Amino acid sequence: MNRISSFLFRASLVAVLVFITMPIIVVLAASFSPTAEVTLDPRAWTLRWYGELADPRWLEPFWVSVRIAVVVSVISGIAGLFAAYAIVFERVPHSNLIMSFLLSPLSVPQIVKGVAIVIFVSQLGLQQWLGTEALIAAHVVLTLPFVTRMVAGSMANFDRGLDRAAQILGAGRLERLRYVLLPLIKPGLLSGVTFAFIISFNNIPLSVFLVRPGDTTLPIKVINHLEYSLDPVMAAVNVASMVFILAAIFLFEKIGGFSAQLHGGSK
Repeated sequence: MNRISSFLFRASLVAVLVFITMPIIVVLAASFSPTAEVTLDPRAWTLRWYGELADPRWLEPFWVSVRIAVVVSVISGIAGLFAAYAIVFERVPHSNLIMSFLLSPLSVPQIVKGVAIVIFVSQLGLQQWLGTEALIAAHVVLTLPFVTRMVAGSMANFDRGLDRAAQILGAGRLERLRYVLLPLIKPGLLSGVTFAFIISFNNIPLSVFLVRPGDTTLPIKVINHLEYSLDPVMAAVNVASMVFILAAIFLFEKIGGFSAQLHGGSK
């Protein structure tokens, strides 16, 4: 019976891995297509489509997405850190209610949030804010719950005895935050910032309502291009984006070791 269970578990795992990786493999193969039409003939693969990525029509949206994602991750990281500090560490009154309020954007579909932000900005007569400013604000609303929850999880596992010891030795609140608390919750903070960066960089439902000409993000550029053609350039763009995201995750992991957060520890 145990052998059968083990076999079924391994077979299920292999099936899930194949199901997940097959679309990636198809897109990767399509990016080497020898013709403008997507073909999967490995005998004539070429790298010419990756050369198209240096075109300003792709580079400019890419850098717009990167800039917005960096700003969003920094704002979300700082705001989420202080929110979690107040709720978990300082235990402000009605902390559970405040945490529920901060997590409430997760219960609203992104398309609804996008429409609501457009209506809100329009009603205030601030249409000139539609674009980068509104996009950053909307992405912060979307990513802040992730950062707050992950930082709060790290703070919940923090040994308060270390904070009391630093306080007895004469350290002020800011010194304890900087030299005691932050190093120990860094995995949680970096994991939240990484989530914020990835979500902002790849976002479509919010961005589609808020971008303006000249500030188009890469995902929206891809969607607009797909309306007219499906060619290997799209596959090359998606492969390059995936490699960029993986590189960003690897970089954040090397800096903060946030994989320790998955095991409830710190690095």
